[in-house]
Amino acid sequence: MQPRGHEDGTGGSRTAPTLTIAFVAVATLAFDGCGSGSKATSPASVATGRPIVLITIDTLRADRLGSYGSTRGLTPALDRFAHSATQFTAAVTQVPITLPAHATMLTGLHPARHGVRTNDGFRLAADVPTVTDALHGRGYTTGAFIGGYPLKASFGLSRGFDRYDDDFLRNEGIVERSADAVVDAALDWIVQLRSGRFFVWLHLFDPHSPYTPHGSYDGEVAYTDAAIGRFFDRLRQLDIFSRATVIVVADHGESLGEHGERTHGTFLYDATIRVPLLVKLPDSARERVVDVPVESADLAPTIAAMAGATLQSVDGRSLLPLVQGAAGDPDRPTYSESYYQNVLLGWSPLRAVRTARWKFIEAPRPELYDLHSDPGERQNRIADRDALASGLQRALLAAPAVPTSSPSELAGEKADRLRSLGYVSGSTVATPATRAVDPKDRVEVWSAIEDGIDRISDDPGDRLGAGNFFGRALSLDPDNGLAMKYLADVHFRAGKLRLAHDGYRRAIAAGFRHPDVFVNLASIAEREGRPDEARSALNEAVKVNASDADAWNRLGMLETRRGDVDAARHAFTSAIAAASDRAEPYYNLAIVERRAGNEAAAQAHLLEALARNPRYAEAHYELGTGYLTAKQSERALEAYRAALAARPDYAEALFGAARAALDLGRTEEARRDYEQFIRVAPPEYKPQVNAAREALRRLRR
Repeated sequence: MQPRGHEDGTGGSRTAPTLTIAFVAVATLAFDGCGSGSKATSPASVATGRPIVLITIDTLRADRLGSYGSTRGLTPALDRFAHSATQFTAAVTQVPITLPAHATMLTGLHPARHGVRTNDGFRLAADVPTVTDALHGRGYTTGAFIGGYPLKASFGLSRGFDRYDDDFLRNEGIVERSADAVVDAALDWIVQLRSGRFFVWLHLFDPHSPYTPHGSYDGEVAYTDAAIGRFFDRLRQLDIFSRATVIVVADHGESLGEHGERTHGTFLYDATIRVPLLVKLPDSARERVVDVPVESADLAPTIAAMAGATLQSVDGRSLLPLVQGAAGDPDRPTYSESYYQNVLLGWSPLRAVRTARWKFIEAPRPELYDLHSDPGERQNRIADRDALASGLQRALLAAPAVPTSSPSELAGEKADRLRSLGYVSGSTVATPATRAVDPKDRVEVWSAIEDGIDRISDDPGDRLGAGNFFGRALSLDPDNGLAMKYLADVHFRAGKLRLAHDGYRRAIAAGFRHPDVFVNLASIAEREGRPDEARSALNEAVKVNASDADAWNRLGMLETRRGDVDAARHAFTSAIAAASDRAEPYYNLAIVERRAGNEAAAQAHLLEALARNPRYAEAHYELGTGYLTAKQSERALEAYRAALAARPDYAEALFGAARAALDLGRTEEARRDYEQFIRVAPPEYKPQVNAAREALRRLRR
């Protein structure tokens, strides 16, 4: 059989390989911060038990809403909503990156406490309390409807939800779904619970880059607003809107070129950390504007309070007093951070504290901005307001050590999907020299890397163009391990294996760490006939990330080829432990068990694979093969038919189906399948083709 997957070094793209058994009996291998310790309580004037609706809009700048001063006319639905809600004009996110920003919203904790610093390599730990757990404990039915890949369930935010709808991500290569699709899925769920106590979270991803299919950032914002308007209209029809708490917030903004940043994640200027935040209480239609500082961490204690629940020792504060008329504190120091370049490149992290008027950014070259007179943050006032800057800096906790990650799922698939959304994967071991690098002093380096990544995504065949950008990054920053890795990826895709090998080794020497580097080194070694070197590289990959299911899966295949059943079994079992939602490791473990003579275990693992991917043609085929060998022809034929439903020209399944049909006396079916098998069988199946022709000759007698 031909490989089901491919190896692609660019951006760490990999497809999980699988084992297979060709026909009934021939075994072959084939690749396919500032803790307040506040408690959220429910004021007597707020009725608990009412529906709670949280809408998070990915990458929405505050200045695109009419209620925040925009004259572009992009958000009529949200502007109407603002007339019945409290609008917070000085709300900030703790991190301008999707996963950690949402982790903060759902926990009420700053990133140093919940542990999630970027999208890649981090997962919310199971022992971190979430507001969803608290609501569940108060009898709320909970549902989440996700629009984008960075919030996939396996990254840890699904805990406490009765329904966490990210099913669309099971489709290979898919990274987002439209706001309309999210709204439709959420409404289907809400209709069933309209009279009950429920919490629903909708995550709308459309304003995030790339800005397709609506042509521009503003086009995506307008489309998302229209979907929200339709959602609100339906809630009104269901008599839910007026009696519900409704919160609309962005996880972060978008830079759109300001300060040299094209999108988000690196800097802490207001373009990316100031977010729109609108809160409507039940039975309230009062418009209110609050201009004191608040932050994303405030959402969890606010939602808990609405449900009559309590969150202990959170960094955020309930917003209910402000919604109900309290004055608030204009000098409250709200917190933001970016560890994106620190993790990727070892450069200095950035941390900021913001009040209603002032923002201090802690960096190798610190910054201070007067947001009243300089909202674009162009004039650094650090030299003439040093005492003020020192006071704001004291509001920052001592900087933690290099962030530690809780590795999440297979790196190859994740790196590829994140890259398509503009995010880079990997990490670099920081040194005293790199920790002293201020990201704003390396804007050109980062832009060149982003340009190369964009070129790969836009035109995978333009290796020369992408390589030129990575080469430019290295000319500006010769020790940049990330650029070395991406340039090696370009060579890998072009088949220049020696250049790729040397590039990966230089990246490793420069401190860059990502399982994909070692997986691609293993692929090179295998192609060049050095299996021991390949095995060593894959073992390094799983040391870098013990939860990289793809690396474990590949290691299992290599161990299978070596004939080490125990080592292969361990590797595939580890792949399953790392990513239990993936079908391939179950399938491969089934093949190993079959070869070891453990047919019952093999069939059980095949069923596990099919539970995760019901259209897994190879798993249906191997299941049919087991049934046929056990002389369960009816079940065998059913399995082969399922394989053919997924792949109509699946030669092996056609042959097996013909055999099973013949055993059952269904000669017309057998004849049809043998004839189709002969038409589609590849040349290497000549013995089976001859057997099929002989069977047809006998059927014609």
